Amino acid sequence: MQTTVGTKVEHLFFLLESLSKGETLYAQDTRLQERLQVNQRTLYRYLDEIHERYAHIVNTKKEFVESLGRRLTVFKIYDVRNEVSKVLKFFMENNSDDLRWLLQLVHENDPTLLYEADTKDTLKNCIRSDQEVFLFVGTPFEQFKRNENKLFKIATTAVKHHDYRTIHYCYHNEESLKDVKCLKLIFMQNNWYLAVEEAQKKVRFLRFCFIKSIDYSRKNSFQRRVLDKYSDFFHQVQNPMTLYAAVQQTAHLRASKTIAIYFRASMKPFFPSQKFLQSNDDGSIDFSLSFTQAIEILPFIKQWQPHITILSPQTLKDELIDDLRCSLEHHCR
Repeated sequence: MQTTVGTKVEHLFFLLESLSKGETLYAQDTRLQERLQVNQRTLYRYLDEIHERYAHIVNTKKEFVESLGRRLTVFKIYDVRNEVSKVLKFFMENNSDDLRWLLQLVHENDPTLLYEADTKDTLKNCIRSDQEVFLFVGTPFEQFKRNENKLFKIATTAVKHHDYRTIHYCYHNEESLKDVKCLKLIFMQNNWYLAVEEAQKKVRFLRFCFIKSIDYSRKNSFQRRVLDKYSDFFHQVQNPMTLYAAVQQTAHLRASKTIAIYFRASMKPFFPSQKFLQSNDDGSIDFSLSFTQAIEILPFIKQWQPHITILSPQTLKDELIDDLRCSLEHHCR
């Protein structure tokens, strides 16, 4: 007599085999339910488990299923490289010269992505001619290790499905964050972060390279309205140090004549909250920044020393002075 565990393993192997043949699977498929003798909920759980374990090859997305006449969550092994190549091919065919830099950026990140398209020779020639034009110092693509890449796929699924998860995190100390809500993946300051809500309704940004594991939780999924209440916050986030539901303060700053050109009203701001205030007779420029805690903007101010002066608030100025004094003591030993 076959055990329940044995039956499940048999079902998972059958589903994996079907996926490997290029089939598109979905939990509402009654023929598949009858074949495995499981209900829709169990079939979805099987497919989701396969996706979680093999997220680097098994993908899920919403597709229109003609036989049922509606859009469903489907599971399929997509040729990701081919999909990327189709997009690049579109750029080439539509003469999108303004986006030629994108080809060079993709090439620097993973050259093999470009060589699956029908127009690979054209792409190669384009890249070769542009190598002397574009240079990317740093890249928006996070260089994940193999395990981190797998975790990123799992996190993406958790955010899409509004899942609770238990996350093992190690920054200064090891932590087990139980039953956190996976809210959003955010790319900021050249790093990926997973935004989660902890039990105390506190939002926290977890830098991805410090996440050790993302496991299933005792709870299932949370309601979409949970995300709605954070909508404004996510649009106002300046960096990982921005606090949720904290009192916003305003810093009034002065950029000296030496760096004033970077803080003119016409220049791209360094922060979403940055506002030009006035130009002064001595060539300096006054501007303001909003912040929820000092560490949100102090590193930026220190970066421009001695050319940025804090006009107010006094507490922020005092903290900067203390930090600079401490730095001098270290350097004068």
